Amino acid sequence: MDHLEETSFTLHWSKAEGMEKVPQRFLISNCIPGTDPLTAVTDDCHRTFSNLQPGTEYTVSVTTVLSNGEQSEPVSTSICTILPAPDQLTVDSVDTTSAAVSWSQPPGLDQTKHHYQISYRCPGTEPHITTTFSHNITLSDLKPGTEYSVTVCTVLENGRQSQLVSTNLTTVHFQWWKRPSRVAAVCILLAVILGWLDSYAERDPLQNSLNTRTTERDQLQTRLRFYEKPCLDGWWKFGTSCYYVSSTMETGRGGQKECRAMGADDVIINSREEQIFINGFKKNVWIGALKKDGFWQWVDKTQFNTTYWMEGEPNNMHDKCVEISQTASDPLKSWRAAPCTSNYWVCEKPFTP
Repeated sequence: MDHLEETSFTLHWSKAEGMEKVPQRFLISNCIPGTDPLTAVTDDCHRTFSNLQPGTEYTVSVTTVLSNGEQSEPVSTSICTILPAPDQLTVDSVDTTSAAVSWSQPPGLDQTKHHYQISYRCPGTEPHITTTFSHNITLSDLKPGTEYSVTVCTVLENGRQSQLVSTNLTTVHFQWWKRPSRVAAVCILLAVILGWLDSYAERDPLQNSLNTRTTERDQLQTRLRFYEKPCLDGWWKFGTSCYYVSSTMETGRGGQKECRAMGADDVIINSREEQIFINGFKKNVWIGALKKDGFWQWVDKTQFNTTYWMEGEPNNMHDKCVEISQTASDPLKSWRAAPCTSNYWVCEKPFTP
């Protein structure tokens, strides 16, 4: 083999001993192991293979073919193209504890999956090794004022690596800060004093602004909590209200007392949708309606606008409470007047986001 590059190589061979003057041609095939071979015929004892993949192993076989078609046993060899190393390794910037390094993609790898392995070390230490698919990297946690050697190589999916390219860099040290001069110390002290004076002059307006912002933040957090969870655990949300359905029975007045202890009151039904919602609890429950001086009204002393009485209700002048009864087949006709004895109850309170 006379010539080997990233995407090509040239192979030479000799005619079989004693066959130098016999008319013959050569059948050449090459392939990546596991793929179909490419074949060609030549009269020459050499051939250049091009348009190959970098860093890839190829199997090449040569067979002698006589003019009568008779063929020899093939002779084979394996050749691996060169995997190109990263190009133009450059130190872009250096700080006290970090450095940025970049490089160019090697030629011929546009269609080949690969990444880069970076190793860096200072004298007397073990190397730090990392990888990246990018063409640049920032090395961190470096020692100030220290020289580092950095190497980069190309790595294919099969683990094959290119030759290393390397460079050196030295991080910035801050010796001047360890031993400040008197002038530097005076300048620093003056800057501190001026900064203190400025902050003192602006302290009150800034404090007032901070207090205002803190209040606004607390208000927003309160509103956010209502939006995220407008009702407490055990309460149900519907429309702009929260509802609580009791698990124990009370008299009409006892249920109202329990509701008010929780900052609520007996439910007042203002729409057919709310009526259907309350009926959906599937319990006989007190609602916030009562009869006073012979007239039905809500617990907030407003008159009924719309009612959802069962057929024939109210039918007893002595009944003073109203329940939603589950004996009704129509949820919009389920109110029943009843004595204010013992029943489940529903509380309602609005939420304010």
